[in-house]
Amino acid sequence: MVAVKIGITGPVGSIKAEALQKIMDMLINDGMTIQGVLVKEIVEHGKLKGYSLFDINTKKRVIFADSDIISRVKIDKLGVDTRLLEEILIPSLQKAREEADVIVIDEVGKLENLTKNIQKEIGETLKSEKPLVVTLHKKSRNPVLQEIKALEGIRVFDITPINRNLLPFRVVRVIKGEEGS
Repeated sequence: MVAVKIGITGPVGSIKAEALQKIMDMLINDGMTIQGVLVKEIVEHGKLKGYSLFDINTKKRVIFADSDIISRVKIDKLGVDTRLLEEILIPSLQKAREEADVIVIDEVGKLENLTKNIQKEIGETLKSEKPLVVTLHKKSRNPVLQEIKALEGIRVFDITPINRNLLPFRVVRVIKGEEGS
């Protein structure tokens, strides 16, 4: 049996993050171990200042993209500390593939192409035999989104202000095998 893979797409903003948090809380309440990484925007005075990465298992948080970081690698015109990002993301996903009941990768499209090592790690995680929940930007031209949509067993849900409260319940049912394709 192929492990359930869930993709959640939607508009920029907190709606995906809120749904993902609700899904994680529900799965944890059901006794499941969740591991992986969450990405959070850092906004100051209404302006995007950076991004942080949070390892769900170790609870370690690092700021990996910031307007003050000088780097050839950029996300939304912000410099990216790829070494710092790899130090957290790679062991987090490796451990998740070994130990987690469900793996979470938040904002996979933003992270995927930053380095070859990260690309390889995310690719291996996407192919793993564990249930997986990823969030993505809704840009259909993004090759990562196309790659995820082509995965065996993938279900992609588009979150909207209308379905935002019900979607987490539906995703949890799919992960637990209570709702078919």
